[in-house]
Amino acid sequence: MKKLLLIIPFLFFSGTSFGGSNMNQESLEKIIKGMALSSIGENGVVEFSYNNVKMYLISDIKHDRMRIISPVAEYKKLTRQQLDAALESNFHKSLDARYAVSDGVLYSAFIHPLSELSEIQIKSAVQQVANLAASFGKEYTSGLLTYGGKQ
Repeated sequence: MKKLLLIIPFLFFSGTSFGGSNMNQESLEKIIKGMALSSIGENGVVEFSYNNVKMYLISDIKHDRMRIISPVAEYKKLTRQQLDAALESNFHKSLDARYAVSDGVLYSAFIHPLSELSEIQIKSAVQQVANLAASFGKEYTSGLLTYGGKQ
């Protein structure tokens, strides 16, 4: 518990130095396309591939929101064990990406205000979403950090 209390101020203050960059949709798409193996789309919707993971960038400048998502599995085909593992991962292993459900599909997702993002955060988000999608059924992790587990 002491370790967690020491880490919280560090995460708070170090996180603030990454934000406030006034990211815009054009820059966001340029960063994503620069990381992608392949990509199609623009103006708020980009389908791309990163580390052999199919992903989408969806951004809305009017509402200052963006999301990077990757379809993982058909929700109704998931077992109780898979769902429990995904929820536990959201707490311990997924960092800023999360498993989420929409329209009968389980996704790996990163959702954030657009203008507050930095290039470093965007690149990290792409890596986390891809890792979380690729590790489903195995480690269920974003691959960057794990907070404890069953302690």
